[in-house]
Amino acid sequence: MSNTKKKDSLKSIIVLLSICLLVAVLLAAVNMLTKDTIKEADEKKEADALKSVIDGAEEFEELNPVGCDESVVAVYKEKEGRGYAVLLSVKGYDSSNPMSVAVGFDNEGKITKCHVISCSGETSGIGTKVSDDAFLSSFEGKNDMSSVDTISGATISSSAFVEAVDSALKAVELVKEAE
Repeated sequence: MSNTKKKDSLKSIIVLLSICLLVAVLLAAVNMLTKDTIKEADEKKEADALKSVIDGAEEFEELNPVGCDESVVAVYKEKEGRGYAVLLSVKGYDSSNPMSVAVGFDNEGKITKCHVISCSGETSGIGTKVSDDAFLSSFEGKNDMSSVDTISGATISSSAFVEAVDSALKAVELVKEAE
């Protein structure tokens, strides 16, 4: 290879490395500028989800029950005594991108409502059916999961969802026992 070709190859490598470095620096800067905004948006989604699973709920007190399943992110008591809400991180089809779910309970331990905050790691049109009203409403009024069916074709996602709701039931039982 001639010296000219070697110099041209070296120039090309330097230019590509410079572009990559510039893009990496720009991405890091964008990440730093947007991380607080993204965190606030996520917190608002969670707060809205908590309010949506208990009718009339506005404020919650976070509880710290001991012995909860790993899928339980947080357990809350509605400040006016309307019930409890549980945030869950559910490992479905794509365990590296878990579903985020809120489940509400009345004071008797029965499910008032389930709300899917995010299920972007599930297969579109199949696993994402866990966010359909027909599936979510099948949990309402229940205090055990024995009569809740999984979704045909979305067995992994819906089974993980049912198991997580069962973990939420157990977390609320732990909280009520501690009170």
